[in-house]
Amino acid sequence: MLQGFAFTLVPSLATVFSATPYGVDARAFGALFVPLTLGAIAAAAATPFLARWHGMAGVLRLGVFANIGGLVALISSPAVGGHEAYVLLLIDTTALGIGFGLNFAAVNELAAGLSKNATLGITLANVLTGMGTALTPLIVGILAAREVWPLWPAALAVAFAGVLVLSYGWKTLPRESVGERRRPLSRALILFGVAALLYAFCEGVFSSWATTFVHIDRGFSLATGEAALSGFWLALTGTRLIAAFTTRALPPRSAFVLFSVAIALALFLLPLWAAPAALVGGFVFGGIACSIVFPYAMSLALAALPVDRDRVAGVLVAALMTGEGGGTFVVGLLHGNAGVPLPSIYRGAAGVALALAIVATLASRASPESAVKASS
Repeated sequence: MLQGFAFTLVPSLATVFSATPYGVDARAFGALFVPLTLGAIAAAAATPFLARWHGMAGVLRLGVFANIGGLVALISSPAVGGHEAYVLLLIDTTALGIGFGLNFAAVNELAAGLSKNATLGITLANVLTGMGTALTPLIVGILAAREVWPLWPAALAVAFAGVLVLSYGWKTLPRESVGERRRPLSRALILFGVAALLYAFCEGVFSSWATTFVHIDRGFSLATGEAALSGFWLALTGTRLIAAFTTRALPPRSAFVLFSVAIALALFLLPLWAAPAALVGGFVFGGIACSIVFPYAMSLALAALPVDRDRVAGVLVAALMTGEGGGTFVVGLLHGNAGVPLPSIYRGAAGVALALAIVATLASRASPESAVKASS
């Protein structure tokens, strides 16, 4: 949950950074997300190598250190202002990206070992991370209105320090040697990684462009656009919470494929809705469809590759961040530069979701039956 709070801290402070002492314009603000995304991808990709030396609890500690460093840079930035403040913001976003890449991979793997039901632990971890990302704008908005917003990153830094202290008492399973990895299952890792990337692309199309599609393209009120975005995230988080406790009613392998198909259906139907309530409902449906695809992909992949768990966590989180960043960039390029209308982009994204469903099917079949049972 702390990681979710930290990851959406910078986008929540957009209005603060546009004013004194920062004076950051729209282009410079957008540039802050480049090191955030690249840092997360690089850190997630490095996770298996770091885990080999430090264990996954050690990876988590490195992620916590990175987050604390980034938060300290952010807290210090108002005191300098101008160019120096922007440099500190770049340091902040780089460090928070690295922290997310390390911590999200570590949290997913560690959560899988908390009980016999790996899917329960991973899905709840994703629920809490999502709650953190959703609550940050509300908390920051309240504190920024009172001009005391630095209290929030300071509180997060203290909380992360507490996690750091507690983590030294954690024990994780010993690492398996590289030679014991099973070669035939490497195909499953590739398939699950591709599935995570395609999923992230689709999620980004929903979340990054909801307000633009409803408010600007469809011409409805800004409040309706914000309701569509909020509905998407609330539906995603709520469905994940329900799904965490119903893995036996809907097995993860079946749900992984069915919900991928549902994403394609939601994307295809969105351009057809003409009424505000229907559009909001369409994004709610999209949130439900997106809800369990990534956590179930993670749990199935970890169960399918038990001797390569560190690499699984790192690859899937790196794929997730690559899909999120790449999807937002591609849609922006198509819509902003090439003038492709958003309805056409949503229909094209439905094709990406169908590809996700195919890859999900292949990934599930690449997993042995024992792995499927272990994940539920």
